[in-house]
Amino acid sequence: MAGAELYMFSSGTLGLGGYEVPVPFYLIRHPQGDVIVDGGNPLAVARDAHAHWGKLADLFEVQMSEEQHCVAQLRRHGFAQESVAFVVQTHLHIDHTGALGHFPDAEIVVHAAELDSARAEHPHARGYVAADFEQPGLHWRTFTGEHDLFGDGSVRLLPTPGHSAGHVSLLLSLKRSGPVLLSADAVDNRAQWEGRQPPRVLHDAEDAERSREQLRELADEVEPLLVFGHDPENFAALKHAPDCYD
Repeated sequence: MAGAELYMFSSGTLGLGGYEVPVPFYLIRHPQGDVIVDGGNPLAVARDAHAHWGKLADLFEVQMSEEQHCVAQLRRHGFAQESVAFVVQTHLHIDHTGALGHFPDAEIVVHAAELDSARAEHPHARGYVAADFEQPGLHWRTFTGEHDLFGDGSVRLLPTPGHSAGHVSLLLSLKRSGPVLLSADAVDNRAQWEGRQPPRVLHDAEDAERSREQLRELADEVEPLLVFGHDPENFAALKHAPDCYD
């Protein structure tokens, strides 16, 4: 049986204090169905960030076109929306929800603590916009603990709380490329990974530190390709679609 393939995309950039970072999303092709990881910025952000994000849009300088939305990019590279079986949410912050509502046949996979926390927050607080995840017709699949998405070890969802209450990172096992660690926002960049900066925290600093150390211990064990959450240099050095890791 063919193995999984990983394709990397960017849905534009966010600028903060003169520092511009990519907003990535990922497609994992698997024999049992395709997986979108996060989806990047929502389409509404390309049209009017302030209308969708409200006051949160005052914090960032958004660079995104409609053609950079996840659906447009998948189509451009010949991937069908109908093939997407799962949308995995590392968490539900505003720059990770671009796939929600665009794959009606897909299950939305998210840690139970993340969905509970997002729904408990005041709208536009702590990085959440309720309109992203309270859309009708979303088919949620929640989990607790570690979750093996396909039961074959190829896509493992690892709880890494701290940045948000139910944040998860992904460890992929690819036949030729080997292990790949998608840290998402548990580790934004190499400076955080190496301990020169603290993790960026919107929920719990102690949990965030603990999650980073768990990922570092895992990396020492399996020596994965490291893909950080929002690192311009790291992201630029990786293969981007249509190239893939397999």
